[in-house]
Amino acid sequence: MFRQLAFAATLLGAFVGALPVPCSGAQLSDVEHIIVIYLENHSFDNLFGLFPNADGIAAAGATKIQVDPDGHPYTFLPPVQHLVKKPDGTKGAEVEDRFPDNLPNQPFSIDAFVPIGEATGDLLHRYYDQIEQIDGGRMDKFAAYSDARGLAMGFYDESKTKLWDYAKRYTLADHFFHAAFGGSFLNHFWMICACTPRYEGVPPDGITAKFVNGHISQLGLTGMIRTDLLSPQGYAVNTMFAQLGPHPEHPTPPFDNFLPPIDANKVPTIGSRLSDKNITWAWYSGGWDDAVAGKASKNFQFHHQPFASFSHYEQLKSERHLLGAQDFISDIMHGTLPQVVFYEPIGELNEHPEYANVLEGDEHLDKVLRLIE
Repeated sequence: MFRQLAFAATLLGAFVGALPVPCSGAQLSDVEHIIVIYLENHSFDNLFGLFPNADGIAAAGATKIQVDPDGHPYTFLPPVQHLVKKPDGTKGAEVEDRFPDNLPNQPFSIDAFVPIGEATGDLLHRYYDQIEQIDGGRMDKFAAYSDARGLAMGFYDESKTKLWDYAKRYTLADHFFHAAFGGSFLNHFWMICACTPRYEGVPPDGITAKFVNGHISQLGLTGMIRTDLLSPQGYAVNTMFAQLGPHPEHPTPPFDNFLPPIDANKVPTIGSRLSDKNITWAWYSGGWDDAVAGKASKNFQFHHQPFASFSHYEQLKSERHLLGAQDFISDIMHGTLPQVVFYEPIGELNEHPEYANVLEGDEHLDKVLRLIE
């Protein structure tokens, strides 16, 4: 089936160093480092759907045919759209003129219209919208419920990239999905604690169903699209920002999108589990130091920093568990890398559509992996 789940994609799993030769004789105790590198917002099929012998686009079957909100198959995919800022500061959708308006209703090559070294528009990736897109498992409403419309069915030929070569040399997980519906905010939490943060005492403007009007109708969508940050039970399911850690100077309403600190004594994380076992670890993030200093880069993603939402945030900083990308490279070069490492490149290098492209992210990661190897 065609997996077009826009999300915070862990494209590279764990890279382990210092494995004895041959690898078949290695034991877990032989592993010196586990390094998880986190890239953004591409499905498996979007990047690796053409990989030989993988369960990719060739196995899409009936799910490659997209239907409208009423369940009727499109003759052509809806024209590709992207969001643009209007003079009044709001965003609206415009047809993307780099793509034709008669794309067949099936997966299509993005490279035929936009080179892999150029950015495309972003795709909607929110909790309730994705439930609509999956359509009860039929996987056929990604074009219907996306502000990018037909782009949801696009894929790249990655065969000339460095990551493709790494996939051939190591293991490629073709049945890997993100853990939670929606975007980066929630999936980063599932990455470190397998949990959905809870907002006690839901603000009245935290739960609001958005119907066909205003911004939603401008996207050409029908039916009901829920943009709630919180579920009726108080679970934070869409983008919010840490109160304690770095956050935007002017958060987006409602109620400033701030998530109250999570009690670290009640909600364990992978970091606390590692510390309990005296295993060294760190979360490295591109642009981190500038963000902490209040000088965040334009493409620093505040909601990609899950440890900043926990009550022991200051302790994690002082114990050097939360660090920047330059520390990551330095620790590799000096042989001081912790045993377990998470690394998220800054926005322009993490392959996220709209503000990054696939090729630059691929080249950056290749440089990093060469240092690790």
